[in-house]
Amino acid sequence: MDLGLKNKVAIVTGVASKKGVGRAIALALAQEGADVALADISFEGVESLAEEIRSLGRRVLPLRVDQGVFAEVQKAVVGILQELGTVDILVNNAAITNNVVSTKKMTPAAWEREISVNLNGIFYWVHEVLPVMGRKNWGRIINISSTGGMVGAAGLPSYCASKGGLLAFTKTVALEVGKSGITVNAVSLGVINTEIYTRGVLEPAMVEAMRSSVPLGRMGEPWEAAQLVAFLASEGAAYIHGANIVIDGGVTLGISKATHVSRKI
Repeated sequence: MDLGLKNKVAIVTGVASKKGVGRAIALALAQEGADVALADISFEGVESLAEEIRSLGRRVLPLRVDQGVFAEVQKAVVGILQELGTVDILVNNAAITNNVVSTKKMTPAAWEREISVNLNGIFYWVHEVLPVMGRKNWGRIINISSTGGMVGAAGLPSYCASKGGLLAFTKTVALEVGKSGITVNAVSLGVINTEIYTRGVLEPAMVEAMRSSVPLGRMGEPWEAAQLVAFLASEGAAYIHGANIVIDGGVTLGISKATHVSRKI
């Protein structure tokens, strides 16, 4: 299916992971003909992604950005406009999950950093691209959230709070820009087969509980999320606005066992 994204300019954040949703989204948009700005705090893995996108004949701009710092996001958007000319699509995928502890054990500094990246950073990107999209009465903003922001998860207070806030922010912006030709939607991911489940941040018992809680009996794959995001970026999704679309294999049909893992946190 031709989604009509040829020569559109997209920003995708959080693309460094070689097995991540951000990478899959950037590739899906490039395969549909979009030029892509790649933003991440780490450059490890970004250049190989940039080369892959160049091989598709698309323009690409890799950028190192700490999105928890407003000035860095501002500078990045200026650079994107200079190099790629405009911004049509913004995919806010970048997030961190570094603190698997109970609320009583989480430090204020850890809380503030996660909220800064996962929630403040999304505001910064949206704040900077809305005027650009508004001038041409067309734009797509897609915020990657989590089922954790819908139902919570023990041991992830700052992550779940940030993702829940992101869902409310998505709806608020959608109400504000409804007649401007800009659509704003969220995609809430469940258990997706990315590196977070293998790099030791989450305890094995928690990972297994999350996996076993999926009614479809498997983890989702990054490309499955990417296909939905590419569609939401297209003209075919012009009447989808202010929505939260869940990709979780059915986990939120009931109470996830993963939110009730008995362990010391």
